Amino acid sequence: MSNLKAILVDDEVNARENLRYLLGDFCKQVTIVGEASNVDDAVVIIEKEAPQLVFLDIEMPQKNGFQLFNEIKEVSFQVIFITAYDNYAIKAFQVAAVDYLLKPVDISLLQKAVEKVELQLEQKKSDDRIKVLQENRKKFKKIAIPYKNDYAILNINDIVCIQADRVYSVISTVDKKQFVASKKLSYYEGLFKEEGFFVRIHRSWVINTNYIEVYSKREKQIQLKTGKLIPVSKGYKQSFETIFIS
Repeated sequence: MSNLKAILVDDEVNARENLRYLLGDFCKQVTIVGEASNVDDAVVIIEKEAPQLVFLDIEMPQKNGFQLFNEIKEVSFQVIFITAYDNYAIKAFQVAAVDYLLKPVDISLLQKAVEKVELQLEQKKSDDRIKVLQENRKKFKKIAIPYKNDYAILNINDIVCIQADRVYSVISTVDKKQFVASKKLSYYEGLFKEEGFFVRIHRSWVINTNYIEVYSKREKQIQLKTGKLIPVSKGYKQSFETIFIS
């Protein structure tokens, strides 16, 4: 393929410049038709330029890379994630990404990733991948939790609550298993925000509201269906009651 239209989406100017340089020198079949530092600008460029390929960062201000798929009316492009973090790999492939590259970008891996995109388009198999992406973009149901030296793959709906433990988080599931993850509670609060049923009720607790059994205003605590009792702090009490108490 002589010309592969692509855009770069990364909030770091240096990262975009480096990728632009690598593509220009080692992937000459790629033509960069636009660059964006955030998801909203990326949407505008995608709708205007109709790229075949999007090089997409994940950790960006306001909206992360995965949220791009909620903003696009029709996903008609391939995606190569390029990020400094390795804990998003499973989620990336769940949204049908062609590849997932870590910064600093390895030239040979970049070339192979671009070749994968070309092959998908040349063999006209991209339609199936795009269809998966469209179907999955709002149906992300699993998460990979960094756990010991591996990853624990959990169904989001099975997570009952998450407790802060210094710089770690203790994730409890419906089958009463616990996983100590190497991420702060605020990370998971933000990650699950779009799900709509995870709520912070205490500086140390985020709960899945689908598992609330009893809320005691007098005791200022919640009893979950698993029997666990969790305090509701003064700072979060009003916002919790506004949402869930009629």
